[in-house]
Amino acid sequence: MNIMTEKSGNICGYWSCNQRIRNDHFLCLEHYEDWQDGFVDQCPKCRRFKDAEYELCLDCARGRTVPRWKPPVTIPSPERRYALESSKAWTKGDQEAERFFVYILKLDNGRFYVGQTRELRERMSEHRDHRTSSTASLNPGLHYFEILPTRESAALREVELKRLADSNPRQIRRMIISFQDLIREVQLE
Repeated sequence: MNIMTEKSGNICGYWSCNQRIRNDHFLCLEHYEDWQDGFVDQCPKCRRFKDAEYELCLDCARGRTVPRWKPPVTIPSPERRYALESSKAWTKGDQEAERFFVYILKLDNGRFYVGQTRELRERMSEHRDHRTSSTASLNPGLHYFEILPTRESAALREVELKRLADSNPRQIRRMIISFQDLIREVQLE
């Protein structure tokens, strides 16, 4: 039987998706790509997939009784997965913060480092003082930043830019050039 015309009995493993999928898949294409990019992970209670920024899927968070999901196939590790960064230590300061930054550093080895913080000056000082192992001794220079309203939006944008830095560094360079042109235009240098 042709695999493209095969009737499938499986449903996407994302908690709220009812799309039918092939027997050898565990997510529909949309949710699979989100899983590969680190935006989707498994709910620790029911094992269905959910948005990575939340601890539980909405059903489990609301206390609904949901049978534990059994994937139709073995779930592999994603090829390149970016986790949303978070820390309990950030909670108090995040409540008082009015803005968050996503930033791109250019390193001596030609690579880009993407991060997010609520205190850009302090974070840059940590990078320059070799207190960040991934940029230590690589002379990090701030080349781009964005301001976002919440830690969640900053974390999501960080993941998006990390993925872009790996898949299309030329696009990151274009963003940096446009950003620097804008800074020169408004004379903020």
